[in-house]
Amino acid sequence: MRTFLLKYTVEFFVLITGLLITFYIEDQNELNYKIELKNQSLIRLIRNIENDISDQRTNILKVDKTISYYNIIAERGDELFETDKDSLGYYLTAISRSSTIFLSNVEEYLTLRNSGLIELIESDTLVMLIQTRTAGHQAFKKIEDKIIEAEKEVAKIVAAKTAKISSGDIEFRGYYHGRYSPYDYHEPLTDADINTIRIMANECEFYSPFIDRFILNDQRLIELIKNEIPNFNDEDFEDLSDERMTFSNDD
Repeated sequence: MRTFLLKYTVEFFVLITGLLITFYIEDQNELNYKIELKNQSLIRLIRNIENDISDQRTNILKVDKTISYYNIIAERGDELFETDKDSLGYYLTAISRSSTIFLSNVEEYLTLRNSGLIELIESDTLVMLIQTRTAGHQAFKKIEDKIIEAEKEVAKIVAAKTAKISSGDIEFRGYYHGRYSPYDYHEPLTDADINTIRIMANECEFYSPFIDRFILNDQRLIELIKNEIPNFNDEDFEDLSDERMTFSNDD
C-alpha cells in the first residue's frame, strides 16, 4: 500500500511539476514576445524622434533668420530704402513667410501606452521623458500660433509696401517659399512698421532656445531608448547633422 501511494505521489508530483514548467515556459515566451514588440516600437520611436529633431532644426533656423532679418531692417532699414530696395523687400517678405508648424508623430507613443507595453520599459526616467515629451508638443503649438498671428501683421506691410512685380524666389533648405518683390513705397518703413516686425522677432527669440532645449531632451531620450534595447545596433541609424542651413539670397 505504501509503495502504491508513493508511486502515485511521485507521478502526481512529476505531473504538477511538468505543468508548472510548461506554464512558466509559456509565460516566459509570451513575456519575451511582448518585450520584443516593445523594443520594436521603441526602435520606431527613435526614427520618429530623429525626424522630429530634423524638423526642429529646420524650424530653429527659420526663426533665427527672422531675428537676423529684423535686426538688419531695424539697423539698416533707412539705408536699404535709399540704396537697395530689392534686399529690403526680400528681408521683409522672408520674415512674413518664416513661421513654423511642428507636427510631431505620436503614433508609437500611443501604441506603447494603449497596448500596455510601456509598463515593460525598465527605465523610469525613459518612461517619464516619453510621457512629458508629448505634453511639451502642446506648448510648441501655442508659441507657433502667436508667431503666426504676428506674421499676419507683417504680411500686411508686405502687401502695402512692396512692388506688384516679383524679382526673385525665396527658398529655404531647398523648399520654395514663394516669390518676393522689391520695396516700392515712397517712404521708409515707419516706427510702427518696425515695431510690428519686432513683435514677431520677440516671439521668435523666445521660441528659439525653447526648441534648442527640446532637441537636447530628444537626444537624451534617444540614448535612453538605445540603452533600453539589448544589443542595439547603432549603425542602423544615420546621424543627424548639426549644420545650420540658411535662406538663399543672404547678405
